[in-house]
Amino acid sequence: MTLLRRISNSFKRHGLKVSLLKLYIALVDHWFDFRHGTDTCRWMLLQNLNISSRNKERGVRYEPARIVLLRKMFECMTPMLPTGGVMVDLGSGKGRVLLIASEFGFREARGVEFAPELCAIARNNFARYKESTNTKTVFRIIESDVVDYAIRNDDNVFVMFNPFDDVVLSKVLENIASSLLEYPRRILIGYYSPQHNETIARHGGFAPVEDVNFWGYHFTIYSNAG
Repeated sequence: MTLLRRISNSFKRHGLKVSLLKLYIALVDHWFDFRHGTDTCRWMLLQNLNISSRNKERGVRYEPARIVLLRKMFECMTPMLPTGGVMVDLGSGKGRVLLIASEFGFREARGVEFAPELCAIARNNFARYKESTNTKTVFRIIESDVVDYAIRNDDNVFVMFNPFDDVVLSKVLENIASSLLEYPRRILIGYYSPQHNETIARHGGFAPVEDVNFWGYHFTIYSNAG
């Protein structure tokens, strides 16, 4: 769907004030790509990508998280953790979340993505972004199904933009919990546009510490410690 068409539909559904806010949010996204020469705005359907994972049907199309909301989420997260941490975006697409994470002092930003085409675009985005900024953050993309990602002892922030269904989410939560048993530490999970909060509640190992509705967008932050 084109930007103009989305704006038109928004005016019909939400009225002038909300639509102007959504327009501002969309312009921030497009300005970011224009400024840095990156490609993060364009949506992509999974059926058009060469994904070999058994969980392809459990995934969701690539749709970028809004930059304004990502910044709001990281602003809420960073005071809860020591500086210089490691952020992992599970279902990282073109890498937008990693790029925005670099604005908040993360030592490393890792993306886990099972679509090779999206991984290639993300790597190109990282190179272009590094050329246009002085970021010290190290960007890494891991081409893998998220259920097969071996969580590392220094991974302490996980971000998800509703990238997969509850079955995959349950396995991801088990993997995070296993990592915490092996190497106890405080972690945060930022769940942007959450669709399966009940799955996290059933797991029982993570409690919500922040639940934010911001200009019609929603994210929940979970932690294993109060």
